Order: sequence, then structure tokens, then C-alpha cells
Amino acid sequence: MTIEPYRYIVEAVAGDAWEGVSVVPKGNSPETFDPTPGQMMKLGRCRAYFLVGGLGFEASWTGKIKEIYPRLSLVDTSAGIARVDDDPHLWTSPDNMAIVARNVCNALCSMDTAGSAGYKARLLTVEKRIADTDAAIRGKLAPLQCRSFVVFHPSLTYFARLYGVTQIALEEHGKEPTAAHLKHIVDEARSSGIRNVLVQAEFDKEHALAIARELGAELRTINPLSYDWHAEMLHVADCLTK
Repeated sequence: MTIEPYRYIVEAVAGDAWEGVSVVPKGNSPETFDPTPGQMMKLGRCRAYFLVGGLGFEASWTGKIKEIYPRLSLVDTSAGIARVDDDPHLWTSPDNMAIVARNVCNALCSMDTAGSAGYKARLLTVEKRIADTDAAIRGKLAPLQCRSFVVFHPSLTYFARLYGVTQIALEEHGKEPTAAHLKHIVDEARSSGIRNVLVQAEFDKEHALAIARELGAELRTINPLSYDWHAEMLHVADCLTK
């Protein structure tokens, strides 16, 4: 799989029958990461590659992977998910992650029919935990008065859509924000009464910190790429309510 949240899901459904490995190392951004030849060679020892679906290098590398490793099963875990403007950060929505888990289960059952019963049983457990996560987030956000937040990189699009909050991103089309854009963000944030500015762990905090100081807001670090998807989604909700 490409990133750690998907290793969390794959391992939860697969159990001990499979070993999961993430291509993007901890602390790296999948938006800018480029696999080394050594990492690409490791794919030759794998049975399947679970793709997020158009995230970062996936778009440019999928064709090469098919060509080099024709026997490797490439599983698009995004099948059935309604996209927002081709945004690839699908895993920040529990609704989406439930679909991802089912796609993972279907792929595993197809590759290992003898283990199907186990995969389906573990899927039920995963779906229950995802539903519990969703319920907990809704409970945390219910009393929220300010329904908008500032974030450096727009990775919470699906989270925002699901829970009725507005994401205001500092990044402009994947590039550093201009002075004019920063001023626009400050003006919009002030008019919305925003008190929290979020920044992802793998990004530079300079611009986010400057915005937080200008607003007198709190700068809070999130890590949507964390392996512990359940805990991180609750952490994001906590950051919005503090």
C-alpha cells in the first residue's frame, strides 16, 4: 500500500495471513515522494499493491509498475467512492474508509478463497470500529460554533464534507501561498471567527504559524498519514473543538 492509514486497514482485514508494507516512509509527503529503485524492486516480492487511487506518485508510477511486475495485483481501493474535484485524500472520511475496507476484503477473498471467511469476519470488526469512530467525531463536533478552520495543506476535504465544516487551505494548488493569498486567508478567517489553524506534521510550519499569530489563534499539528487512523481522526476532531 502507499501510505500508513491503508496499512492499518489492510492489516486489520487481512489478519496474520499477510504482511503489509507502506511505500511512503514515515515523515514523507506522498504528494512529493518519489520511490527509489530499491523500493520499486521490493514490489517484485509482493502479491498485491493496494492503491489509494491517484495519490501523489501513484498516477505516474502505476503504468510502470504494471509493465515491470505484470503478475502483481494492483487494487484500486477507491472504487465506489464519490470524489471531490479529484482530491486524493479519501481516507479522511470514515464513510470512505468503510468502502476502502470492503474493497480490500473483496480483493483478499479473490486472491485467497480459502481465507475468505476470516477476511469477511474481520471486515465486520473493522466496519464496527469505523462506525464507532464516525459516531465519536459527530459527538465531538456537535457543539461546534465556528464551522470553519484553516489548514496548511487541503487534506481534510472529505472530512469537511462529511461533517459540515469548511476547510480553508493556505496552500495554493500545491504551491507555497503568496502574500496576497495569505492576506485573503487572514481576512476570511477573521470574518469567520476561526480560532484554530492546523498544520500537517510533514509540512513546514512557518506560514501556518504566521497566520495563527496574526489571528491570535492556536496552531495545532495533525498527522493524517498516521498508521493509527482511528486515533488520528479523533485527534483532528479534538483540534477543531478546543
